[in-house]
Amino acid sequence: MILETKRLLLREMIPDDFQALLRVLGDPETMCHYSFTFDGQHVRDWIERNMNRYRKDGFGLWAVCLKDTGEMIGDCGLTLQNINGEILPEIGYHICRDCQRKGYAKEAARAVRDWAFRNTDYPALYSYCKYTNVPSFRTAESIGMRFACEYPDEINEKTHVSVITREEWLNELTENMISWAEDKLGSREYAGWCLSFIEDSLEKSNVIEIFGGDTAKESALLYADGMRKGIPERGSFVFYDCICLGPDGPVNWGHCGISLGDGRIIHAWDTVRIDDYREIEAMTALSGDRPGYIGWVPIESVLYGYKLY
Repeated sequence: MILETKRLLLREMIPDDFQALLRVLGDPETMCHYSFTFDGQHVRDWIERNMNRYRKDGFGLWAVCLKDTGEMIGDCGLTLQNINGEILPEIGYHICRDCQRKGYAKEAARAVRDWAFRNTDYPALYSYCKYTNVPSFRTAESIGMRFACEYPDEINEKTHVSVITREEWLNELTENMISWAEDKLGSREYAGWCLSFIEDSLEKSNVIEIFGGDTAKESALLYADGMRKGIPERGSFVFYDCICLGPDGPVNWGHCGISLGDGRIIHAWDTVRIDDYREIEAMTALSGDRPGYIGWVPIESVLYGYKLY
């Protein structure tokens, strides 16, 4: 298995996927925007080509399977394609006809987008299709891509290209996280659970899962090499030393929050609240201790430091 989403599993293709994939790529209606419909040999070649990609590139088009049943309903993944004369990383997807219009392509493509930005150093990702294939480029737009260009070619007559940059991806994750966190202002739900608050803000707003330390202090230690000082940038995780009252007495569990980019931090204390990152040092914990500013790490470090899905 490569990726897991709410409803799907993405795994490497194998020869036994032939019949399931023929159902997708051999369907004239599904392939109506392509120059031909696949026959049996084309499907076998397709599987072999992607198995070679796994070995050579470390990625390719993966089998998209329903989590509940294991049924393969299509493919989705990352491949290197010639797009207007350049070899570029492209997210592609094909879903069988009776599973279309259920959001599966979006769900799979979104997971591939996140995987690609976390596991490669590509500055941007692309999707391309025939200009008449509106459902395909609408799916690209649904995962944050935007129109890049159209160009003439012999196969598609005219090819439509969509793109998302790494910066755009990080900005989307950041704004989703901050919006989710701000909706919790005034809530006592996370009182005493500062790390859970910032992790839930990132995870629940972006449908991802991150794994770190059990406390804010442990997580800060994981990022010690990349910890930065000064005014935290927007979306960064901000860490403090702080002695808290544990079941066995005082312990340095630390404290943490999310930067709003202007010196203010949204964090869970007695309630979810916003304070200047320096003024947090004047707050008093139940132990009587005051938080000591350690520094901040950018959202990139959080995403690259933890395992996604």
